[in-house]
Amino acid sequence: MSALGFSNDVIGLFNSLPAVALLLVGIPFAAMADRIGYRFFLLGGGIVAILASLVLALVGSPLLAVLAAGTFALAVIVLQVLGSPLLAQVSGETERVALFALNQSLSWAAALLGDVLGGVIPEVSGRLTHTSSASAGAIRSAFVAMTVLTVLSLPFLMRLARFSGMKPAASFPVRDLLHIDMARFGRILLPTLILGIGAGMYLNFIQLYLAQRFGLTPGPIGVILAVGAALTVIVTLAAPVAGRRFGITRTVGVSQVLGSPLVLALAFIMVLPVAVVIMTIRQLVLNLQGPLGQVFGMEYVDARERARLATAQIVVSGIGIGGIGPLVSGFLQVRGGYQLAFSVSALFYLLAGVTFLILFGKVHLPSERGPSG
Repeated sequence: MSALGFSNDVIGLFNSLPAVALLLVGIPFAAMADRIGYRFFLLGGGIVAILASLVLALVGSPLLAVLAAGTFALAVIVLQVLGSPLLAQVSGETERVALFALNQSLSWAAALLGDVLGGVIPEVSGRLTHTSSASAGAIRSAFVAMTVLTVLSLPFLMRLARFSGMKPAASFPVRDLLHIDMARFGRILLPTLILGIGAGMYLNFIQLYLAQRFGLTPGPIGVILAVGAALTVIVTLAAPVAGRRFGITRTVGVSQVLGSPLVLALAFIMVLPVAVVIMTIRQLVLNLQGPLGQVFGMEYVDARERARLATAQIVVSGIGIGGIGPLVSGFLQVRGGYQLAFSVSALFYLLAGVTFLILFGKVHLPSERGPSG
């Protein structure tokens, strides 16, 4: 969007629109998905994503490009919302944790590959056309690649849509579309919000932290983040082992608690290699519990409410990570630097983990039975 002449504040505004749309219509949409099944929404999201990416690749109008970018982002969010309830519906209890872990690992691998391609393709295009890699034409070449990859994903979505398990998990009257177990939702969403605030206070500023405290340029920062992402792809696959060894709820809660001293250490560390090691360990620990937390949510609520819970979790987490967290962190940084901001972030990590353990420490899920269960 910058290549099309938009300022950063306008770019930020449009980047927030899909999240705002999800906040406004997410729960009703998820309720419909819970009631009529996921087939329509899977195919619809995939087709809309293809059309939007095609517009981005071919159309030069700034207005159409902005609308297409927002539409593509919303379609991807729709597919993400359906991810957890879909995996829960097509998997058995003994294989569910492994499937969620594999899905998150592949998501990290795809994101890492996407970041690499998103940087390489415009560079190559710029050299071939003797233009800047930041020009609209060079950026559009990355959108062409995105369109091709999105088209390649459609057959897999169609295969999922034909799967017999894509029928509604259970039928219920239309009048109950917005009726959910508020007590259960509230218990799950409370630690989600607390963790989101803590993560938002830290994650949104990690690149600035490396640049301002250690004087790193974008190149080395990108390498550090890429190595962390690559390690996360591997470590996430260990989630089933951790879940069986320590229990799903205990692993989720303790992992969040462990994030607290790690972020607290980053608040005061002044040695770059030590900081990088701590950053990587924090990322691995918190992402190890990621698929376990998803499994917990999908099994803790009624099957008829899974899509609504997944939507609510994304909205609440987004409020913490993209709203309250960075707002509070920026306010504290002005007054006490990273020492104060990251110390408070560490407090939220601790509070999130302790809250989760208090609320769910005695809960045992079907997936915890293991292969012999």
